[in-house]
Amino acid sequence: MTRNQFVFVCLFLTMLSEVLLSPFYPQYFSEAFGVQGVEMTSIFIICCRLVVIIMTPFWGVILKKWSMRQVVICSLFMTAVFKVILSESTTFLSFLITSLLLLVFQSSLYLLYPYLVESMEQQEEKAKKTTVYMLVMHTAIIVSSLLGSFVITWEMPLKVYLIFACMDLGLMVILLATKLLSPTAIEKKQPMHIKVNKRLIYFYMIAIFFFHLGHNVIRPYFTLFVEDRYEVGNQMNALLYVMPSMMAIILKFCVPIRVFRRGQDTLLLYIVTILSVFSLTIQASIDSLGIFIISRIIYGGCFYLSMVVLDIYLFRQFHEAATYYYSWLIAVQNVALLFAPLLALMVSKVSLYVPLLCGAVLLVAAIIAITIHNKPVVLYKKIKENEG
Repeated sequence: MTRNQFVFVCLFLTMLSEVLLSPFYPQYFSEAFGVQGVEMTSIFIICCRLVVIIMTPFWGVILKKWSMRQVVICSLFMTAVFKVILSESTTFLSFLITSLLLLVFQSSLYLLYPYLVESMEQQEEKAKKTTVYMLVMHTAIIVSSLLGSFVITWEMPLKVYLIFACMDLGLMVILLATKLLSPTAIEKKQPMHIKVNKRLIYFYMIAIFFFHLGHNVIRPYFTLFVEDRYEVGNQMNALLYVMPSMMAIILKFCVPIRVFRRGQDTLLLYIVTILSVFSLTIQASIDSLGIFIISRIIYGGCFYLSMVVLDIYLFRQFHEAATYYYSWLIAVQNVALLFAPLLALMVSKVSLYVPLLCGAVLLVAAIIAITIHNKPVVLYKKIKENEG
């Protein structure tokens, strides 16, 4: 197994285990633990987001002193332990506490992706690995949705975590038996103290926050909106919901890597984000199901391309510091994911289509943040007085 294969297999299994039962938490919490499923699901998600927000930057700091190999070996062992404990949970409190402890270590595994990309010397290779990651991520989302609907019918669904625990231990054994993820000569020479333009990272993180908030505010009530306006069946509704993930998989094999060349990626980000804004506006205002489907396809494609460009932008700007700053990106993304359902709840009280319009406005804010960052606003200009 090569380093690339190990990283993407590890990421796929991590995403799969994390998302597998999440769509069915409300029903499962009610049936298995005898609690109010909807309320406890909200509490559970909020607590999980907070752990990731706190722990991911912490792991970014740890990786300045420990090698990625050491961190991953430790994390795989601990995630396996907590997945075994999770499979035996009989109360909501035990399930919640074990899940949070699991995320403490699992959050470090997502840094394998920036670690792999920053080790690539050529920009084309960085872009290629970024698109592969998007493929892995969206494939995991689709597979977990399908597999989760099967696992939830088991008499004891949590037993599935025993399988994932064995997989984590298997990956750990592979690491111990090989030299995968061992620090290279280049990595050993990297400076411990990395300086970057603070203004650069601030506006980038602001853009990331608005970007993910805008894209996720439309999700909580999307199926209700589609069902209310178009009266489609559950299968069509689910298909429209996962269409961005499906488009990501399709575009991975259709869009050439040269599209993401330096000098063109920022322009591409502007174009696809503006198209996303228009497509969300159309989805909120059009009664034609056919036009809605077309706009949903356009939105899905633009969502994929913008995610790729934003990641490539980070890797190009921060070089050897990419893993550290990507940990902050994940934290900011989770802050956005934490606020998105709350914002969706507030604006949906007006109408179910308002979250779509809200998402469009937030994407405009993301573009403004990127524009300010790329072309600083001159607030004043010094004028040299004439002498004499």
